[in-house]
Amino acid sequence: MWRYKEIQENRRGKIILKKLITVFLWLVLAAGIYWCNVSTQDLKEHEGITENEDKKQEEDTKDLAGGITQKEEEISRVEALSDTIRVLIKTDGFQGIYHGAINIVSDSGMIVEYGNTVTECGSGEEFLITKELFQDHSEVLKVTAKDQGVCRITNLKRSAEASYRGTMECYGTSEGIVLVNELKVEEYLYGVVPSEMPSSYPAEALKAQAISARTYTYFHKKSYAYPEWKANVDDSTAFQVYKNIEETAEAVLAVNDTRNEVLTYDGEVIESFYYSTSSGYNGGARVWSELETFSDNYLYETGEDIFAENNTEGEAAYQQFIDNGNPSDPEFGEAWYRWNYDKSLEGEACRTFLQKLYELSNAQPQNVRIRSQYLSKEKILEECAVKDIRILKRHKSGLVTGIIIETQNFMVSVRTQHVIRQAFGTAGDTLVKKDGSQYSLGDLLASAYFYIEKKYGNTGSDNNAESGDNLREIVIHGAGLGHGCGMSQNGAKCLADRGCTAYEILAYYYNGAIMSVDSLK
Repeated sequence: MWRYKEIQENRRGKIILKKLITVFLWLVLAAGIYWCNVSTQDLKEHEGITENEDKKQEEDTKDLAGGITQKEEEISRVEALSDTIRVLIKTDGFQGIYHGAINIVSDSGMIVEYGNTVTECGSGEEFLITKELFQDHSEVLKVTAKDQGVCRITNLKRSAEASYRGTMECYGTSEGIVLVNELKVEEYLYGVVPSEMPSSYPAEALKAQAISARTYTYFHKKSYAYPEWKANVDDSTAFQVYKNIEETAEAVLAVNDTRNEVLTYDGEVIESFYYSTSSGYNGGARVWSELETFSDNYLYETGEDIFAENNTEGEAAYQQFIDNGNPSDPEFGEAWYRWNYDKSLEGEACRTFLQKLYELSNAQPQNVRIRSQYLSKEKILEECAVKDIRILKRHKSGLVTGIIIETQNFMVSVRTQHVIRQAFGTAGDTLVKKDGSQYSLGDLLASAYFYIEKKYGNTGSDNNAESGDNLREIVIHGAGLGHGCGMSQNGAKCLADRGCTAYEILAYYYNGAIMSVDSLK
Protein backbone atom coordinates (compact mmCIF):
# COMPACT_ATOMS: atom_id res chain seq x y z
CA MET A 1 0.00 0.00 0.00
CA TRP A 2 2.75 2.37 0.88
CA ARG A 3 4.59 1.42 -2.34
CA TYR A 4 1.47 2.14 -4.39
CA LYS A 5 1.05 5.57 -2.83
CA GLU A 6 4.70 6.32 -3.47
CA ILE A 7 4.34 5.41 -7.16
CA GLN A 8 1.20 7.49 -7.48
CA GLU A 9 2.88 10.48 -5.89
CA ASN A 10 5.87 10.07 -8.22
CA ARG A 11 3.54 9.99 -11.19
CA ARG A 12 1.73 13.15 -10.03
CA GLY A 13 5.09 14.83 -9.49
CA LYS A 14 6.22 13.96 -12.99
CA ILE A 15 2.96 15.26 -14.45
CA ILE A 16 3.28 18.52 -12.54
CA LEU A 17 6.91 18.84 -13.62
CA LYS A 18 5.94 18.26 -17.27
CA LYS A 19 3.25 20.92 -16.98
CA LEU A 20 5.71 23.37 -15.43
CA ILE A 21 8.24 22.67 -18.18
CA THR A 22 5.53 23.16 -20.81
CA VAL A 23 4.47 26.49 -19.28
CA PHE A 24 8.11 27.59 -19.07
CA LEU A 25 8.69 26.72 -22.72
CA TRP A 26 5.61 28.64 -23.77
CA LEU A 27 6.81 31.66 -21.75
CA VAL A 28 10.23 31.49 -23.39
CA LEU A 29 8.62 31.21 -26.83
CA ALA A 30 6.30 34.16 -26.17
CA ALA A 31 9.17 36.27 -24.88
CA GLY A 32 11.23 35.41 -27.94
CA ILE A 33 8.41 36.43 -30.27
CA TYR A 34 7.94 39.67 -28.32
CA TRP A 35 11.60 40.64 -28.42
CA CYS A 36 11.81 39.71 -32.05
CA ASN A 37 8.91 42.07 -32.82
CA VAL A 38 10.44 44.84 -30.71
CA SER A 39 13.83 44.47 -32.40
CA THR A 40 12.23 44.46 -35.83
CA GLN A 41 10.22 47.58 -34.98
CA ASP A 42 13.35 49.31 -33.60
CA LEU A 43 15.21 48.43 -36.78
CA LYS A 44 12.43 49.81 -38.94
CA GLU A 45 12.27 53.01 -36.92
CA HIS A 46 16.04 53.36 -37.06
CA GLU A 47 16.04 52.91 -40.81
CA GLY A 48 13.13 55.33 -41.18
CA ILE A 49 10.95 52.88 -43.15
CA THR A 50 7.81 52.70 -41.04
CA GLU A 51 4.71 54.14 -42.62
CA ASN A 52 4.45 56.99 -40.10
CA GLU A 53 8.11 57.87 -40.50
CA ASP A 54 7.79 57.91 -44.29
CA LYS A 55 4.87 60.32 -44.04
CA LYS A 56 6.79 62.54 -41.61
CA GLN A 57 9.79 62.69 -43.92
CA GLU A 58 7.58 63.67 -46.83
CA GLU A 59 5.93 66.42 -44.77
CA ASP A 60 9.29 67.70 -43.50
CA THR A 61 10.69 68.16 -47.00
CA LYS A 62 7.55 69.13 -48.91
CA ASP A 63 6.81 72.80 -48.09
CA LEU A 64 9.35 75.37 -49.27
CA ALA A 65 7.16 78.34 -48.38
CA GLY A 66 6.26 77.32 -44.87
CA GLY A 67 9.55 77.98 -43.06
CA ILE A 68 12.07 75.54 -41.64
CA THR A 69 10.59 72.41 -40.12
CA GLN A 70 12.22 70.67 -37.19
CA LYS A 71 13.76 68.16 -39.59
CA GLU A 72 15.18 70.93 -41.74
CA GLU A 73 16.70 72.63 -38.69
CA GLU A 74 18.53 69.43 -37.88
CA ILE A 75 19.77 69.20 -41.46
CA SER A 76 20.98 72.80 -41.40
CA ARG A 77 23.07 72.10 -38.30
CA VAL A 78 24.61 69.03 -39.93
CA GLU A 79 25.36 70.99 -43.10
CA ALA A 80 26.79 74.01 -41.26
CA LEU A 81 30.35 73.01 -42.16
CA SER A 82 29.59 71.94 -45.72
CA ASP A 83 31.41 73.83 -48.44
CA THR A 84 28.39 75.49 -50.09
CA ILE A 85 26.45 78.67 -49.34
CA ARG A 86 23.02 79.82 -50.53
CA VAL A 87 22.78 83.54 -51.31
CA LEU A 88 19.55 85.38 -52.07
CA ILE A 89 20.20 87.86 -54.90
CA LYS A 90 18.35 91.12 -54.36
CA THR A 91 16.93 93.46 -57.00
CA ASP A 92 18.49 96.62 -58.50
CA GLY A 93 20.26 98.66 -55.85
CA PHE A 94 19.66 95.84 -53.33
CA GLN A 95 16.20 97.32 -52.74
CA GLY A 96 14.05 94.19 -52.58
CA ILE A 97 13.90 90.43 -53.03
CA TYR A 98 11.19 90.02 -55.70
CA HIS A 99 12.32 90.29 -59.33
CA GLY A 100 9.78 91.15 -62.04
CA ALA A 101 11.69 89.11 -64.62
CA ILE A 102 15.13 87.54 -64.93
CA ASN A 103 17.02 87.47 -68.22
CA ILE A 104 19.85 84.96 -67.91
CA VAL A 105 22.64 83.93 -70.28
CA SER A 106 25.97 82.11 -70.26
CA ASP A 107 28.84 82.21 -72.72
CA SER A 108 29.43 78.49 -72.08
CA GLY A 109 25.77 77.56 -72.57
CA MET A 110 23.22 76.62 -69.89
CA ILE A 111 20.97 73.82 -68.71
CA VAL A 112 17.54 74.96 -67.49
CA GLU A 113 15.55 72.50 -65.38
CA TYR A 114 11.92 73.00 -64.38
CA GLY A 115 9.79 70.11 -63.23
CA ASN A 116 10.24 67.31 -65.75
CA THR A 117 11.42 69.70 -68.47
CA VAL A 118 15.10 70.16 -69.30
CA THR A 119 16.09 72.88 -71.77
CA GLU A 120 19.59 73.38 -73.17
CA CYS A 121 20.68 76.86 -74.23
CA GLY A 122 23.68 77.42 -76.44
CA SER A 123 26.51 79.87 -75.92
CA GLY A 124 25.11 83.41 -75.64
CA GLU A 125 21.49 82.20 -75.92
CA GLU A 126 19.32 84.12 -73.45
CA PHE A 127 16.53 82.59 -71.38
CA LEU A 128 13.80 84.86 -70.01
CA ILE A 129 12.19 83.85 -66.72
CA THR A 130 8.84 85.43 -65.85
CA LYS A 131 6.22 84.83 -63.19
CA GLU A 132 3.98 83.24 -65.77
CA LEU A 133 6.37 80.27 -66.08
CA PHE A 134 5.56 79.16 -62.54
CA GLN A 135 2.25 77.34 -62.71
CA ASP A 136 3.03 75.43 -59.54
CA HIS A 137 4.75 77.62 -56.92
CA SER A 138 6.26 74.56 -55.28
CA GLU A 139 8.43 73.90 -58.36
CA VAL A 140 11.96 75.31 -58.56
CA LEU A 141 13.54 76.44 -61.81
CA LYS A 142 17.29 75.75 -61.85
CA VAL A 143 19.85 77.19 -64.23
CA THR A 144 23.41 75.84 -64.40
CA ALA A 145 26.13 77.04 -66.75
CA LYS A 146 27.89 74.32 -68.71
CA ASP A 147 31.55 73.48 -68.16
CA GLN A 148 31.63 75.27 -64.78
CA GLY A 149 31.00 78.59 -66.46
CA VAL A 150 29.13 81.60 -65.06
CA CYS A 151 25.57 82.81 -65.55
CA ARG A 152 24.94 86.49 -66.27
CA ILE A 153 21.74 88.32 -65.29
CA THR A 154 21.57 90.93 -68.02
CA ASN A 155 18.69 92.95 -66.54
CA LEU A 156 20.12 93.20 -63.01
CA LYS A 157 21.96 96.43 -62.19
CA ARG A 158 25.14 96.23 -60.13
CA SER A 159 28.35 98.28 -60.14
CA ALA A 160 29.85 95.47 -62.21
CA GLU A 161 28.44 92.77 -64.46
CA ALA A 162 25.99 90.58 -62.53
CA SER A 163 27.66 87.21 -63.18
CA TYR A 164 27.47 84.22 -60.89
CA ARG A 165 29.20 80.89 -60.41
CA GLY A 166 27.30 77.80 -59.27
CA THR A 167 23.58 77.19 -59.68
CA MET A 168 20.84 79.81 -59.97
CA GLU A 169 17.49 78.79 -58.45
CA CYS A 170 14.28 80.68 -59.20
CA TYR A 171 11.14 80.51 -57.07
CA GLY A 172 7.83 81.85 -58.32
CA THR A 173 5.69 83.82 -55.86
CA SER A 174 2.68 86.12 -56.18
CA GLU A 175 4.99 89.11 -55.51
CA GLY A 176 7.60 88.14 -58.10
CA ILE A 177 10.57 85.83 -58.63
CA VAL A 178 13.01 85.04 -55.83
CA LEU A 179 16.54 84.29 -57.03
CA VAL A 180 19.00 82.19 -54.99
CA ASN A 181 22.61 81.47 -55.96
CA GLU A 182 24.07 78.25 -54.54
CA LEU A 183 27.83 77.87 -54.85
CA LYS A 184 30.98 76.86 -53.02
CA VAL A 185 32.00 79.06 -50.09
CA GLU A 186 35.45 79.78 -51.51
CA GLU A 187 33.93 80.88 -54.84
CA TYR A 188 31.40 83.02 -52.96
CA LEU A 189 34.33 84.75 -51.24
CA TYR A 190 35.84 85.53 -54.64
CA GLY A 191 32.85 87.85 -55.09
CA VAL A 192 32.71 89.15 -51.50
CA VAL A 193 36.30 90.25 -50.87
CA PRO A 194 36.59 92.75 -53.79
CA SER A 195 33.09 94.07 -53.05
CA GLU A 196 33.99 94.71 -49.41
CA MET A 197 37.63 95.89 -49.71
CA PRO A 198 39.45 97.59 -52.60
CA SER A 199 41.71 95.10 -54.34
CA SER A 200 44.43 97.77 -54.42
CA TYR A 201 44.90 97.32 -50.66
CA PRO A 202 47.99 95.43 -49.43
CA ALA A 203 47.95 91.64 -49.76
CA GLU A 204 47.97 91.09 -45.98
CA ALA A 205 44.94 93.34 -45.55
CA LEU A 206 43.11 91.40 -48.28
CA LYS A 207 43.99 88.12 -46.56
CA ALA A 208 42.67 89.46 -43.24
CA GLN A 209 39.48 90.45 -45.07
CA ALA A 210 39.21 86.98 -46.63
CA ILE A 211 39.54 85.23 -43.26
CA SER A 212 37.06 87.58 -41.61
CA ALA A 213 34.56 87.20 -44.49
CA ARG A 214 34.93 83.39 -44.47
CA THR A 215 34.38 83.30 -40.70
CA TYR A 216 31.28 85.47 -41.03
CA THR A 217 30.02 83.16 -43.78
CA TYR A 218 30.40 79.97 -41.76
CA PHE A 219 28.75 81.61 -38.76
CA HIS A 220 25.69 82.44 -40.87
CA LYS A 221 25.62 79.02 -42.54
CA LYS A 222 24.29 77.70 -39.23
CA SER A 223 20.83 79.10 -40.05
CA TYR A 224 18.63 80.46 -42.83
CA ALA A 225 18.08 84.22 -43.12
CA TYR A 226 15.33 83.39 -45.65
CA PRO A 227 13.91 80.03 -44.55
CA GLU A 228 11.25 79.98 -47.28
CA TRP A 229 13.99 79.53 -49.85
CA LYS A 230 16.70 78.09 -47.61
CA ALA A 231 18.99 81.05 -48.24
CA ASN A 232 21.63 81.61 -45.57
CA VAL A 233 22.32 85.26 -46.46
CA ASP A 234 21.55 87.86 -49.11
CA ASP A 235 24.03 89.83 -51.22
CA SER A 236 23.56 93.24 -49.55
CA THR A 237 25.13 95.16 -46.66
CA ALA A 238 22.69 93.41 -44.35
CA PHE A 239 25.22 90.54 -44.53
CA GLN A 240 28.22 90.81 -46.89
CA VAL A 241 28.16 92.64 -50.21
CA TYR A 242 28.55 90.02 -52.94
CA LYS A 243 29.35 90.51 -56.64
CA ASN A 244 28.84 94.27 -56.65
CA ILE A 245 32.42 94.46 -57.87
CA GLU A 246 33.83 91.92 -60.32
CA GLU A 247 36.31 89.29 -59.16
CA THR A 248 39.95 90.36 -59.18
CA ALA A 249 43.19 88.39 -59.25
CA GLU A 250 44.27 89.98 -55.95
CA ALA A 251 41.07 89.00 -54.15
CA VAL A 252 41.10 85.45 -55.53
CA LEU A 253 44.71 85.05 -54.38
CA ALA A 254 43.85 86.28 -50.88
CA VAL A 255 41.01 83.76 -50.65
CA ASN A 256 43.13 80.90 -51.97
CA ASP A 257 46.07 81.73 -49.69
CA THR A 258 43.82 81.49 -46.63
CA ARG A 259 41.63 78.61 -47.81
CA ASN A 260 39.46 77.14 -45.01
CA GLU A 261 40.91 79.43 -42.33
CA VAL A 262 38.40 80.85 -39.84
CA LEU A 263 38.43 82.70 -36.52
CA THR A 264 37.18 80.88 -33.44
CA TYR A 265 36.46 81.72 -29.81
CA ASP A 266 36.13 78.94 -27.24
CA GLY A 267 36.17 76.48 -30.13
CA GLU A 268 33.22 78.08 -31.95
CA VAL A 269 33.22 80.02 -35.22
CA ILE A 270 32.57 83.67 -34.37
CA GLU A 271 30.40 86.33 -35.99
CA SER A 272 33.34 88.36 -37.28
CA PHE A 273 31.93 91.84 -37.86
CA TYR A 274 33.92 94.38 -39.84
CA TYR A 275 33.36 97.92 -41.11
CA SER A 276 35.12 100.69 -43.03
CA THR A 277 36.99 102.98 -40.63
CA SER A 278 37.43 103.20 -36.86
CA SER A 279 36.97 106.39 -34.85
CA GLY A 280 39.94 105.31 -32.74
CA TYR A 281 38.08 103.00 -30.36
CA ASN A 282 36.26 99.72 -30.90
CA GLY A 283 32.57 99.81 -30.05
CA GLY A 284 32.60 96.06 -29.39
CA ALA A 285 29.49 93.90 -29.10
CA ARG A 286 27.72 96.71 -27.25
CA VAL A 287 27.19 98.29 -30.65
CA TRP A 288 24.37 95.74 -30.98
CA SER A 289 23.36 95.39 -27.32
CA GLU A 290 23.21 97.50 -24.17
CA LEU A 291 24.42 94.58 -22.05
CA GLU A 292 27.46 95.41 -19.95
CA THR A 293 29.07 91.94 -19.75
CA PHE A 294 31.43 91.81 -22.69
CA SER A 295 34.79 92.11 -20.89
CA ASP A 296 35.66 88.47 -21.65
CA ASN A 297 34.34 88.47 -25.20
CA TYR A 298 36.35 88.65 -28.42
CA LEU A 299 34.42 91.86 -29.23
CA TYR A 300 34.90 93.87 -26.06
CA GLU A 301 34.64 97.65 -26.08
CA THR A 302 37.61 100.02 -25.79
CA GLY A 303 37.57 103.70 -24.86
CA GLU A 304 37.62 106.12 -21.95
CA ASP A 305 35.28 105.76 -18.97
CA ILE A 306 34.85 109.51 -18.75
CA PHE A 307 33.13 109.56 -22.16
CA ALA A 308 30.31 107.39 -20.77
CA GLU A 309 29.61 109.63 -17.78
CA ASN A 310 27.23 111.73 -19.92
CA ASN A 311 28.01 114.96 -18.10
CA THR A 312 29.61 118.26 -19.06
CA GLU A 313 33.11 117.04 -18.24
CA GLY A 314 32.64 113.82 -20.23
CA GLU A 315 31.30 115.65 -23.28
CA ALA A 316 34.19 118.11 -23.15
CA ALA A 317 36.66 115.22 -23.03
CA TYR A 318 35.04 113.52 -26.02
CA GLN A 319 34.93 116.78 -27.97
CA GLN A 320 38.66 117.18 -27.42
CA PHE A 321 39.25 113.60 -28.61
CA ILE A 322 37.21 114.18 -31.78
CA ASP A 323 38.88 117.51 -32.51
CA ASN A 324 42.45 116.27 -31.99
CA GLY A 325 42.36 112.52 -32.56
CA ASN A 326 45.15 110.18 -31.53
CA PRO A 327 48.20 110.02 -33.83
CA SER A 328 48.87 106.42 -32.75
CA ASP A 329 45.54 105.22 -34.17
CA PRO A 330 46.16 103.18 -37.35
CA GLU A 331 43.48 105.18 -39.20
CA PHE A 332 44.74 108.62 -38.06
CA GLY A 333 45.80 109.60 -41.58
CA GLU A 334 42.64 108.27 -43.26
CA ALA A 335 40.08 110.67 -44.76
CA TRP A 336 37.20 108.99 -42.90
CA TYR A 337 38.97 109.21 -39.53
CA ARG A 338 37.21 112.56 -38.92
CA TRP A 339 34.40 114.41 -40.71
CA ASN A 340 31.91 117.30 -40.32
CA TYR A 341 28.28 117.52 -41.37
CA ASP A 342 26.41 120.84 -41.36
CA LYS A 343 22.73 119.97 -40.99
CA SER A 344 20.16 122.70 -41.51
CA LEU A 345 17.07 122.73 -39.30
CA GLU A 346 15.24 125.64 -40.92
CA GLY A 347 12.18 125.62 -43.15
CA GLU A 348 11.82 122.60 -45.39
CA ALA A 349 14.90 120.93 -43.87
CA CYS A 350 13.21 121.00 -40.46
CA ARG A 351 9.98 119.57 -41.84
CA THR A 352 11.94 116.78 -43.55
CA PHE A 353 13.74 115.98 -40.30
CA LEU A 354 10.50 115.80 -38.28
CA GLN A 355 8.80 113.76 -41.00
CA LYS A 356 11.62 111.23 -40.80
CA LEU A 357 11.32 111.02 -37.01
CA TYR A 358 7.59 110.40 -37.39
CA GLU A 359 8.14 107.63 -39.93
CA LEU A 360 10.79 105.99 -37.73
CA SER A 361 8.43 106.09 -34.75
CA ASN A 362 5.86 104.15 -36.79
CA ALA A 363 8.40 101.64 -38.11
CA GLN A 364 10.38 101.21 -34.88
CA PRO A 365 8.25 102.39 -31.93
CA GLN A 366 10.55 100.56 -29.50
CA ASN A 367 13.42 102.86 -30.53
CA VAL A 368 11.70 106.15 -31.39
CA ARG A 369 9.11 107.66 -29.03
CA ILE A 370 7.22 110.89 -29.73
CA ARG A 371 5.56 112.34 -26.63
CA SER A 372 3.46 115.40 -25.88
CA GLN A 373 1.45 116.52 -22.88
CA TYR A 374 -1.62 117.36 -24.93
CA LEU A 375 -1.24 116.41 -28.59
CA SER A 376 -1.19 113.15 -30.56
CA LYS A 377 2.13 112.31 -32.15
CA GLU A 378 0.81 113.01 -35.68
CA LYS A 379 0.71 116.71 -34.79
CA ILE A 380 4.50 116.81 -34.78
CA LEU A 381 4.23 117.12 -38.56
CA GLU A 382 2.76 120.60 -37.98
CA GLU A 383 5.73 121.75 -35.92
CA CYS A 384 8.03 124.22 -37.69
CA ALA A 385 11.14 124.31 -35.51
CA VAL A 386 13.47 122.33 -33.29
CA LYS A 387 14.30 123.91 -29.96
CA ASP A 388 17.09 121.60 -28.81
CA ILE A 389 18.91 118.32 -29.43
CA ARG A 390 20.80 116.62 -26.60
CA ILE A 391 22.87 113.47 -26.26
CA LEU A 392 21.40 111.32 -23.49
CA LYS A 393 23.69 108.31 -23.60
CA ARG A 394 27.21 107.68 -24.83
CA HIS A 395 29.38 104.57 -24.42
CA LYS A 396 33.01 104.74 -23.35
CA SER A 397 34.03 104.18 -26.99
CA GLY A 398 32.23 107.43 -27.77
CA LEU A 399 29.29 105.73 -29.46
CA VAL A 400 26.03 107.68 -29.11
CA THR A 401 23.11 105.39 -28.26
CA GLY A 402 20.52 107.87 -26.99
CA ILE A 403 19.41 111.36 -28.03
CA ILE A 404 16.43 113.61 -27.36
CA ILE A 405 14.93 116.17 -29.74
CA GLU A 406 12.71 118.95 -28.37
CA THR A 407 10.17 120.98 -30.37
CA GLN A 408 7.57 123.48 -29.17
CA ASN A 409 5.12 120.75 -28.10
CA PHE A 410 6.98 117.46 -28.37
CA MET A 411 9.86 115.47 -26.95
CA VAL A 412 11.30 112.78 -29.23
CA SER A 413 13.66 110.14 -27.84
CA VAL A 414 15.77 108.04 -30.22
CA ARG A 415 17.83 105.05 -29.13
CA THR A 416 20.39 102.63 -30.69
CA GLN A 417 23.29 103.75 -32.85
CA HIS A 418 21.72 102.53 -36.08
CA VAL A 419 18.41 104.35 -35.63
CA ILE A 420 20.22 107.53 -34.59
CA ARG A 421 22.18 107.34 -37.83
CA GLN A 422 18.90 106.90 -39.69
CA ALA A 423 17.39 109.92 -37.94
CA PHE A 424 20.26 112.28 -38.80
CA GLY A 425 21.04 111.03 -42.30
CA THR A 426 19.52 113.02 -45.17
CA ALA A 427 20.12 111.76 -48.69
CA GLY A 428 21.91 114.30 -50.86
CA ASP A 429 23.37 116.37 -48.03
CA THR A 430 27.11 116.96 -48.09
CA LEU A 431 29.59 115.67 -45.52
CA VAL A 432 33.19 116.93 -45.49
CA LYS A 433 35.93 114.42 -44.66
CA LYS A 434 39.21 115.08 -42.86
CA ASP A 435 41.14 115.62 -46.08
CA GLY A 436 38.60 118.21 -47.28
CA SER A 437 36.93 115.90 -49.79
CA GLN A 438 33.16 115.92 -49.97
CA TYR A 439 30.80 112.98 -49.69
CA SER A 440 27.12 112.89 -50.62
CA LEU A 441 25.15 111.28 -47.81
CA GLY A 442 22.60 108.53 -48.21
CA ASP A 443 19.85 107.88 -45.70
CA LEU A 444 22.35 106.90 -43.01
CA LEU A 445 24.81 109.09 -41.10
CA ALA A 446 28.41 107.92 -41.48
CA SER A 447 28.66 106.75 -37.87
CA ALA A 448 27.29 107.37 -34.38
CA TYR A 449 30.66 108.52 -33.02
CA PHE A 450 30.12 112.28 -32.85
CA TYR A 451 29.40 115.37 -30.80
CA ILE A 452 26.95 118.13 -31.73
CA GLU A 453 27.73 121.83 -32.12
CA LYS A 454 24.50 123.85 -31.93
CA LYS A 455 23.70 127.10 -33.72
CA TYR A 456 20.60 129.01 -32.61
CA GLY A 457 18.57 131.88 -34.00
CA ASN A 458 18.42 133.49 -37.41
CA THR A 459 20.88 136.35 -36.98
CA GLY A 460 24.03 134.51 -37.98
CA SER A 461 25.47 134.66 -34.45
CA ASP A 462 26.16 131.48 -32.52
CA ASN A 463 24.31 132.04 -29.29
CA ASN A 464 22.83 129.56 -26.83
CA ALA A 465 19.43 128.10 -26.02
CA GLU A 466 18.87 130.54 -23.14
CA SER A 467 17.84 133.17 -25.67
CA GLY A 468 14.74 131.14 -26.46
CA ASP A 469 15.61 130.90 -30.15
CA ASN A 470 15.19 127.69 -32.08
CA LEU A 471 18.00 125.68 -33.62
CA ARG A 472 18.76 126.87 -37.13
CA GLU A 473 21.62 124.46 -37.70
CA ILE A 474 23.70 121.78 -36.05
CA VAL A 475 27.22 120.76 -36.95
CA ILE A 476 27.87 117.08 -36.33
CA HIS A 477 31.57 116.54 -35.71
CA GLY A 478 32.03 112.84 -36.36
CA ALA A 479 34.57 110.06 -36.59
CA GLY A 480 34.88 106.87 -38.60
CA LEU A 481 32.59 105.16 -41.05
CA GLY A 482 30.35 102.28 -40.04
CA HIS A 483 29.09 100.67 -36.85
CA GLY A 484 32.50 100.39 -35.18
CA CYS A 485 32.39 96.73 -34.17
CA GLY A 486 35.16 94.30 -35.11
CA MET A 487 37.79 94.91 -37.81
CA SER A 488 38.36 98.33 -39.33
CA GLN A 489 39.09 97.72 -43.01
CA ASN A 490 41.03 100.94 -43.50
CA GLY A 491 42.81 100.17 -40.26
CA ALA A 492 43.75 96.77 -41.70
CA LYS A 493 45.24 98.55 -44.71
CA CYS A 494 47.25 100.90 -42.49
CA LEU A 495 48.54 98.05 -40.30
CA ALA A 496 49.53 96.08 -43.41
CA ASP A 497 51.42 99.14 -44.64
CA ARG A 498 53.32 99.07 -41.34
CA GLY A 499 54.35 95.47 -42.03
CA CYS A 500 51.73 93.58 -40.02
CA THR A 501 50.62 90.16 -41.24
CA ALA A 502 46.99 89.18 -41.74
CA TYR A 503 47.05 87.26 -38.47
CA GLU A 504 48.48 90.22 -36.55
CA ILE A 505 45.79 92.46 -38.03
CA LEU A 506 43.05 90.04 -36.95
CA ALA A 507 44.58 89.76 -33.47
CA TYR A 508 44.58 93.55 -33.20
CA TYR A 509 40.87 93.90 -33.93
CA TYR A 510 39.51 90.63 -32.54
CA ASN A 511 41.57 90.61 -29.35
CA GLY A 512 44.18 88.07 -30.45
CA ALA A 513 45.14 87.07 -26.90
CA ILE A 514 42.03 84.89 -26.78
CA MET A 515 41.59 84.23 -30.48
CA SER A 516 42.94 81.49 -32.68
CA VAL A 517 42.98 80.90 -36.41
CA ASP A 518 41.82 77.35 -37.18
CA SER A 519 41.33 75.44 -40.40
CA LEU A 520 37.94 73.91 -41.12
CA LYS A 521 38.00 70.15 -40.89
